[in-house]
Amino acid sequence: MTYIAPPEWPPPAGWPPPSDDWTPPQGWKPDARRPVRIPPDGHGVLLPGLPGAEEQSALEPPAAAADARPGVVVRMLAMWARSVQSDAHSYYQAASKAAWTDRAIDYGEEWSPTEDDLARVLEDVWVRGYRLVMSAYQMERWSRAHQQITGGAEEPDERLEKLRNTIEHLDEASFTDLVAQKGPPDPKRKRKKWSIEELPGKELFLGFDAGYTEAAFGLVNLRDVTERARPYAQLDAPDEPSFDDYEPDSYDHEGD
Repeated sequence: MTYIAPPEWPPPAGWPPPSDDWTPPQGWKPDARRPVRIPPDGHGVLLPGLPGAEEQSALEPPAAAADARPGVVVRMLAMWARSVQSDAHSYYQAASKAAWTDRAIDYGEEWSPTEDDLARVLEDVWVRGYRLVMSAYQMERWSRAHQQITGGAEEPDERLEKLRNTIEHLDEASFTDLVAQKGPPDPKRKRKKWSIEELPGKELFLGFDAGYTEAAFGLVNLRDVTERARPYAQLDAPDEPSFDDYEPDSYDHEGD
């Protein structure tokens, strides 16, 4: 079903959301003046609200402890790894739909989609592809931060960085109907190098190719990026108790 934006903001009660089918209970509205703030992990002591809140919480934040960087790095790496898994699946869905729509047009039946339908699907492919690129890029950055803490030594994905930079600055590029290329000379542009020139063919194809069901923009392999995300996705999960965690004296022994 095509998403329809609400006619006003906030959305009217019951307006279908774009991502999932959750809607708030009838009559409930978020309160931006709620006088507490939630810690990043969603657990623990509630923090005092922002200045200007209607009233301050009586709870105090925990006393300053050791450097919080390792915990933040782990949480961010795990968060972006999960996002990669989700965004890769979302992209695959859109890319598969584009491939099917393109093929179904050829049948020319009453049920066949139109080229207008294909254009809307390709928009989803592009947007979801960029979301995947951004998630994967963030995962790469936090992975490097994690390696600094753990002493790892994985090679960065330079092509992913070039693709991210290219799309981030795509508005500065030159275009044909099919591709984006290095932009025109601009004396005000401080950066002399163009990431797009580091991509295959020194360009970015703006359309859709059959191979895009396997790799976003033909460059970010879905299998590879999700395999890379898998070991990080639960990195912030609490450790499960193991047999070694129990002391022998803690067991109940029959007959003692």
